[in-house]
Amino acid sequence: MTTVVQGVAEVRTLIGQPPVVVGGLAVLSRLSNPYRATVDLDVVDRLLGEVPHLEILRAADGAEPVQPAAVLLATPYGPVKVDVLEVRQTELDMPSEDPGDRLHASAHAWANDTATDVTLEVVRANGERLEVTTFVAEPAPWWP
Repeated sequence: MTTVVQGVAEVRTLIGQPPVVVGGLAVLSRLSNPYRATVDLDVVDRLLGEVPHLEILRAADGAEPVQPAAVLLATPYGPVKVDVLEVRQTELDMPSEDPGDRLHASAHAWANDTATDVTLEVVRANGERLEVTTFVAEPAPWWP
């Protein structure tokens, strides 16, 4: 877990802003009693900047590209796989005929747009603390 939280800090530094975290780490950060660890980091890129997050992360020292849209990013605690989930505005303005494509675009755009600041903290067995604040996706609405 330390590697994943350190990965958030590394991504934040590289892209120059807090990343929007989704996936396993987002779920774990919202639980009152976390029941499992996560080994990768999932972030959303709405592609609003000049350079896509994936391109920036893959250009980092020691980074290794992972296909199709990920990078193995070096951290002081070891490598962490960072999956970059890109959402283009055109995917929302002109949705695909494929329901899976539509779900990917709309779900991750919603996750990005509703994310809130969360401070993530890991306390290692030796007492060392690692803390980073970033945007974390909110739980999805529930329809009974």
